[in-house]
Amino acid sequence: MNLLHLKYAAEVSKTKSISKAAENLFMGQPNLSRAIRELEESLGIVIFERSTKGISVTEAGAEFFAVCAQDFESSG
Repeated sequence: MNLLHLKYAAEVSKTKSISKAAENLFMGQPNLSRAIRELEESLGIVIFERSTKGISVTEAGAEFFAVCAQDFESSG
């Protein structure tokens, strides 16, 4: 797992759009999509549900973000 991928996933979660997140991160949408897919594959979970109406965080994704938040808080 790459910490940069975590930053990308957090931005996608915040914007609820891969295109908007890519714009905010100053990167191309295909590269961001690939990074998110790589993160999901490395974790063995689906973080985001993709549809024509946008993107939403799955239940597994919400748990993942909660664990990340706890880890960051405890690392001080």
